This record gives sequence, C-alpha cells and structure tokens, in this order.
Amino acid sequence: MPVKKSDIKQFFLETRIADVMASPVITVKETDDFALVQEKIALYDIRHLPVVNDAGTLAGLISQRDLYQIHSPRRLDDGTWYYDKEALNQFLLTKVMVKNPFTLKSDDTLYSAMDAMARFKFGCIPIVDDYRKPCGILTRDTILKFCISKEA
Repeated sequence: MPVKKSDIKQFFLETRIADVMASPVITVKETDDFALVQEKIALYDIRHLPVVNDAGTLAGLISQRDLYQIHSPRRLDDGTWYYDKEALNQFLLTKVMVKNPFTLKSDDTLYSAMDAMARFKFGCIPIVDDYRKPCGILTRDTILKFCISKEA
C-alpha cells in the first residue's frame, strides 16, 4: 500500500526536534581565535558551528562554506589541505559570523524546521533553550539520518 503524502506530513508534524537534533552541540566562543573554527570543523567532521558569547548564549553561526569564502586552504605536495593559522587568526569571528541566526527550540516540530530550511535555504538551525543557550543543532544530514534510521 502506497504511503500518502498527508501521512508523511503528519509524521513530521508529530516529531519533535529533540528527537532528531545532534546534541550536545559543538560551539566556539566569539572571542576564540578564528583558527579554532577550522580545527573544530575538521576534528568533528561538521559543517556548522554555533558561536556563543561569554554567557554561553547564542551570538552567531559560522559554517564551513563561510570559512572557505573567507580564506581558502592550500594544497600541499602530498595532496592534503593546509590552513595557515596565522592568516586565519587575522579575521575576527564576530566580524564574519552570521549574527543572531534563526533558531528553534527542542519542542518545536520537525515540520517547522524543515519548512524554514526549505523556504530560507538554511543548511542548519541552532536549537536553543529558553535562555538562548545552544542545546542542539539540526542539519539536513541529521534529518536524513533520522529518516533512514533503522530504529523504530
């Protein structure tokens, strides 16, 4: 029996972001050296980093794409890519991050997140608590992995 589009929509309306988001979320502080952005993206194999202030509340967002546009890596003779940390650290995170990004809360629906991502072409949505502290992140990859997961 074919699955109805209305059943799929209902599933997304009933699914909470808390069930899908990646958590805990990896962040950087807005006062960190910019080279730390590249290090965390490479170390954790991620594409988006929420930026927090000294109080731990969300101040911005930086992506791997932003990093590539700001400063391209160099290819070494052995084929690996290399970033010059000194060159990266000439940039201030607060000047290049997306300030006050769109956010949702963990009890919002997956449908609302997918709608915002499709409408505004977001690659991710930081998930925050009532105090705007990041508690997770929702990406296209986390949604796809959730949808194809074998767990019931």
